Amino acid sequence: MTIDLFSGPRSNQPLGDDALSITETDLLREILADFLDVSVDCITRSSGRLYGYPAYYCDREQAYLVLSEDEAEEAARKAISERVWVIALESIFEYFGIDAYPSDALEAVGKEPLFQVNDELRIIIERTCGMDALASRMLELGNRPNILADFAQYEHRYRNYCIFRLF
Repeated sequence: MTIDLFSGPRSNQPLGDDALSITETDLLREILADFLDVSVDCITRSSGRLYGYPAYYCDREQAYLVLSEDEAEEAARKAISERVWVIALESIFEYFGIDAYPSDALEAVGKEPLFQVNDELRIIIERTCGMDALASRMLELGNRPNILADFAQYEHRYRNYCIFRLF
């Protein structure tokens, strides 16, 4: 399969497919390098996955997701489901004007209790409005960058791709 650097979305592989071809990995590295105005040699693919997709590092100091529109939508939906506890705490703190952040809770109680809370919140949401309704509404309100771009909460559009800085 030949990929045109300016065509945008990837091949017809399923969203979040673990088997990105070398050509597709090279394409995404080139796109990110061009976006950052650095040599492609500075860009490496992570060995793990975030919301079903690989991250790309620039000199191991910055990490990014480089996704098509459909992939960004799918990744955001997965992130919402995996981070309900963060969304809930941010909402509570904001609503009551409390100067605290979800990371404060993470430091105070650790990951495991928060993962348990997340599981319980997902059950409650599924049995009431449904996770899809929550995710759809959050995305309709333009929250995709807040969910996927941990560093600056900004979505960059470049060559028909969505680029999110993670750190």
